[in-house]
Amino acid sequence: MQETQLKEAKVYMLSQADELLIAIILKNTKVTQAQVDQALADCQAAKNEGRDLDLAHAILNRKWLSRAELYKLVKARNFALMRQEDKRIGRRAFRKGYITKTQLDEALAFQRQLFKALGDIKRLESILIDDGHITPEKVREIWAEYTSFLKRSGERPVEPKTDPSLLKHG
Repeated sequence: MQETQLKEAKVYMLSQADELLIAIILKNTKVTQAQVDQALADCQAAKNEGRDLDLAHAILNRKWLSRAELYKLVKARNFALMRQEDKRIGRRAFRKGYITKTQLDEALAFQRQLFKALGDIKRLESILIDDGHITPEKVREIWAEYTSFLKRSGERPVEPKTDPSLLKHG
């Protein structure tokens, strides 16, 4: 890679989502760190030109992964981000005495099985509500506390999105 591209790649600020996607890509594909650095340089160059280019599309543009492969990896990244947040929410519900540790563990296990078997991403609170372990009101209370905590610490709740354009051709 050219030195200017390398410098640009290092300037590009990585989000937690991008860092996780990079780790998943490096672990599960033949894409190399040098290629990731090149894709990050592409993102920075696009930003400098006033264009919006995310990491997934930069990799796709370079044809290092197919749309289907990338879609699966982005979806796995989204599940990991959401699951991390769901564990925090679940621990809050447990600490408040709204659910038992067993209910939390079983809901998390079901969530993982559902994703592995079908690729479906279902939020923990939906599982707990469906099973009758917690009310929607208590979930709203926990989410309000959690988002308030995130706001104080300068963070935001995870909004896992899988860009539908990754499935389009051309």
